[in-house]
Amino acid sequence: MPLRAWRATDSGEKGRLMKRHFLAALCAAVALAGAMALAVPSVWAASGAEDRILQEAWTAYNIGNYRKTLRLIEPLAGDGNARAQVMLGRCYENGLGVQQDLGVAAQWFQLAAEQNDSEAQVLLAYCYQVGAGVPKDPRQVMNLMTRAAESGNAEAQFNLALNYSQGLYGAPKNEKESFRWAELSARQGYAQAERFVGACYEYGFGVTADPAQAQSWYAKAAAQGLTREGSIFNKVTEYTMPPAETAAPQGGNAQ
Repeated sequence: MPLRAWRATDSGEKGRLMKRHFLAALCAAVALAGAMALAVPSVWAASGAEDRILQEAWTAYNIGNYRKTLRLIEPLAGDGNARAQVMLGRCYENGLGVQQDLGVAAQWFQLAAEQNDSEAQVLLAYCYQVGAGVPKDPRQVMNLMTRAAESGNAEAQFNLALNYSQGLYGAPKNEKESFRWAELSARQGYAQAERFVGACYEYGFGVTADPAQAQSWYAKAAAQGLTREGSIFNKVTEYTMPPAETAAPQGGNAQ
């Protein structure tokens, strides 16, 4: 066979081989994509199912049906769901459907806080603030509030504003830092922070005094039911120790 003819045949054969390899690869890719498409919805379904259970549990919690709340959230909390752990911690904290146990409550808050749940971090910080189920620890208060505040929790941001305004829990007194955290919280609509920022602008605390801005922020707070207070910079947000057995151990109506 002439060399030129061989080359043409060789080229055609290579083309057919390449085409077969391409089709095989394409089929494999389609099969993989199909498998992934089948797998992903199952993950979504699991997440969606948990969300529905949590919503049902939250509804039961709000109407005082604590038995049902516990029945729904205990399996999720045991499986590591942070939102369920927070809700379960609240039940133990206040004796809702279970015997009140501040130590157990703090443990559930701790588990959720370790997953960077900002609400759990705030609740655990309050526990360390007053020694509810854990020893008092000012450093833990500041550490947990800071972590929650940095993740955007408005309540934690306001607490940091108070800490920096008064030098609490190891925070140095720093008017500018206090104002910065208060403003971040206020811009999320946290009423106490709105009032605090209004006072900052009124008295030039951590920011240049501005009567117009003060009035604007006071008005935002007032729209949420908070009026001006003359001693706002001396106020401390205190966590109140839950009274023993605020609800009967069985709590609410059974279903």
